[in-house]
Amino acid sequence: MEQDKKYPVLQNLAYCIRETRKAYPKLLAFCLLIILLNCLVPVITAFLPKIVIDGITEGQPLRRLLAVTGGLTAMLAVLSGFRMYLEKLVYWNKFKMNAHFLRLITRKGLTTDYRNQENEHFRTLQNESFASCNGNFSYYAQIYDTVVLFFSNLLGFLAFAGILSTLNPLLIVFLSLTALVSFFLNRRISKWIEGNRDEKAGYEHRMQYVVSAADDVRAAKDIRLYRMAAWLDGIYEKNLKGLLGWYRRYTAKLFGVAAADSALALVREAATYAFLLRLALKGNITVAEFVLYFNAVAGFSAWLGSMLGQITGVQRLNQSMNRFRSYLEYPEHYLREQGKPVGDLKTPKRIELRNVSFRYEAGGKDVLRNFSLTLEAGEHLAVVGLNGAGKTTMIKLICGLTEATEGCVLYGGTDVREYNRDEYYRLFGAVFQDYSILPVTIEEIVAEDDSENADPDRVKQCLEQAGLWDRIASLPDGIRSRYDKAFWDDGINLSGGEIQKLLLARALYRQPPVVLLDEPTAALDPVSENRLYETYDKIMNGKTTLFISHRLASTRFCHRIVLIGDGRILEEGTHEELLAKKGRYYELFETQAKYYREDPGEEADRDEF
Repeated sequence: MEQDKKYPVLQNLAYCIRETRKAYPKLLAFCLLIILLNCLVPVITAFLPKIVIDGITEGQPLRRLLAVTGGLTAMLAVLSGFRMYLEKLVYWNKFKMNAHFLRLITRKGLTTDYRNQENEHFRTLQNESFASCNGNFSYYAQIYDTVVLFFSNLLGFLAFAGILSTLNPLLIVFLSLTALVSFFLNRRISKWIEGNRDEKAGYEHRMQYVVSAADDVRAAKDIRLYRMAAWLDGIYEKNLKGLLGWYRRYTAKLFGVAAADSALALVREAATYAFLLRLALKGNITVAEFVLYFNAVAGFSAWLGSMLGQITGVQRLNQSMNRFRSYLEYPEHYLREQGKPVGDLKTPKRIELRNVSFRYEAGGKDVLRNFSLTLEAGEHLAVVGLNGAGKTTMIKLICGLTEATEGCVLYGGTDVREYNRDEYYRLFGAVFQDYSILPVTIEEIVAEDDSENADPDRVKQCLEQAGLWDRIASLPDGIRSRYDKAFWDDGINLSGGEIQKLLLARALYRQPPVVLLDEPTAALDPVSENRLYETYDKIMNGKTTLFISHRLASTRFCHRIVLIGDGRILEEGTHEELLAKKGRYYELFETQAKYYREDPGEEADRDEF
């Protein structure tokens, strides 16, 4: 497993600054101005009473006092208003940066090596990264608030420490020590939350599951038929009580720490204010200075307490940033522009799996073991076998989505790992069991492009070849009909068999030299399946095809059939040759054939089955 990145806080801060400079540099200027204003306004506010009291005690004219007071008050109003305006600008721009981070995450997910998407650790990082950027209060929207607050606290702390240092440096030490004690008291709460996070998350996840099940149309039938409502309601109630118990324990601990923290604050402020009163009564400081230092003590404690309180939040943000950067910097192994050009993308070449072994996890069981197979250019090969035999894995290896643990896959005599992988993908048209269809028009689905760039005549031809044209032609908007009723008010939905035909049309549209079909007729009725077989040779003429099926009768039109099991080839030959051997293929064929006979005791008429 790849190790996560672990960057210190300053490096992650520098990373955010670099990304912000690239995307929205004005945001940095806005944040800097807010930091300065956050410090400047409290400093002016602290000095304002001193200036007024000094003016009064010195007997300055009323007009001058009013002018000074009014000027400083107006300045505070202008600065405060400007700060509010900047905060609105930051609010808008930080969400644009959030969208920027989401684009980085999405781009990584769309372009990363496919084998990364099958890696559990990568998927976890991906999910966490999306969650960290999801919503107005995501971690990455908070980064700028956190940075602004931290440096405002730091600057304010230094400013007020400078004021108090003119009085007595020991006062700074005393205030700092009491603030540290308060910080460590609050850290107990943070540690308790961290230690009991999994318990809370467990309750929340189970409750969320029940909520999502209640809102899931696919689960609605089972819930009603099997009378699961009361059971699910009981699960929700049980976990709700557990969550409430968690919060009761949390509240009790929070109350104890808050009481101790308040008592400490009372002692701290009473001691410092008694010290200031003593100095004032002795005449060591003036009344105006008393007021200034009084405000400085309160401000110093607030700045320091806020800055210490941010440490846990900063650490949490840093951990999230490390996970985010671990995802973005997850290693890529496939060659892209650095790889060899594939060359002719229209004429098929020989495909060879040479001594291939593959396992999904290190130390796991081999899905394919020392597997060798050659597929000649233009050959139609059928691969059959029980579930888990490694058929789909073999297809993914051939089209370069994943790579062999041992051995190699060759195309035209060259190891596919040496090719430009993006160009290599263009050789294949594939229909997988796990498919993805965007909620766009039928034309765009088939062409995998905008309608402006699609060839409608070619779209129609491919739909005809796949046996779906009559259905699409009957729609009011034809190929411009939009797919998915859940997404479009006027959208259409297709049956399972129709979706398979649509996927086949999509594979044919790109005119690939190699077509890979993974159970393409699984959802088709027997009549539609037979029609597809009748036109198969014509549709696939001149192409190399690899056809995977559980229905052994559907493979007879292929040039060669390979039966695999337990990660290796068990038998191979034509349909007739394999039946004549009366081996494993024959046994599987007979098992399926008996359900189509009127008299199970009779042997199947193989020409009719």
